[in-house]
Amino acid sequence: MRNRIIAAALALVGALLPAAPAAATGNGEWSVVPTPARNPGPTPRVYFFLDASAGQTIKESVRVSNLSRSSRSFTVYGADAYNTVRDGGFALRTLDEEQSGLGNWVTSQVKKVTVPGGTSADIPFTITVPENATPGDHVGGIVALESEPGAVTEANGATVRIQRAVAARVYLRVAGTVVPGLGVPELDMDITSPLLPVAARGNLEYQVANIGNVHLIPAAQVKVTGLFGHAVKVSGSTPSADMVPGARGAFAMTAEGIWPFDIVTTAVTVTADGGVYARRSDRAVVISWTGVAVLAALIAAIWWSVRRRIRSREARPRGLVANG
Repeated sequence: MRNRIIAAALALVGALLPAAPAAATGNGEWSVVPTPARNPGPTPRVYFFLDASAGQTIKESVRVSNLSRSSRSFTVYGADAYNTVRDGGFALRTLDEEQSGLGNWVTSQVKKVTVPGGTSADIPFTITVPENATPGDHVGGIVALESEPGAVTEANGATVRIQRAVAARVYLRVAGTVVPGLGVPELDMDITSPLLPVAARGNLEYQVANIGNVHLIPAAQVKVTGLFGHAVKVSGSTPSADMVPGARGAFAMTAEGIWPFDIVTTAVTVTADGGVYARRSDRAVVISWTGVAVLAALIAAIWWSVRRRIRSREARPRGLVANG
């Protein structure tokens, strides 16, 4: 009975349409994209790119396509975007989390919908921009969350059922001054002093932050050099996701080829489209104390050997025999 009620509500906002092929915003079973315009251009919209002024209300529509053969039910909601602390991945708030940004500005006319297999449903929604909204980009998404868990996985010996979600991203730019900016607020190269005079390894951790009010996709160049400029090989994670304003991500790398006695210089440079640039560097001294002890012992042995040779060559008076 409940499904029938949902289907009836859907009929008030849009007719069932043939399902569209899976897009970048789909998981192979369902997809969520902006509803195509009546006269679409050569490139279909995958995300919402919108402009508005503070206090303005925008009306839009999202298409949820059921790519499977069986009927599926979804919960539709607006969500804030954020970046994960580890590796700065792009993510959206869950239904149970508080939406304090764009997700809170979204009102969907249909919160629950059932889409028969092989069809699509267009769901209208509005975005009401607050009067005190700050200029710049506000990022979120329109999410279609399956009403019942549809995937199963194993975790610590237990079977876990997962509710999956697919979303169409929303990039809303509020009119006003836009200031793109990146920063590298933290940079730390941790090098453990080797016990023996052999090559050392380092653990590099750095952060990249979007300090402006425009979403950016940063790229990072990490360069590590040692004493006399010798190259140190680094490998690990670098930024690759779209970073929303105010977000920061932490990235980890490993460094190989550090000498047991070295001065290591680490420089992280981040860039983005539009000439956005930031750089931070750090320097660390590497000393193998075991190597110091071995070197000190070697120097002492050489000094003792040289001193002994010098003393052995010194002329010494021979004993005299007295005559009676």
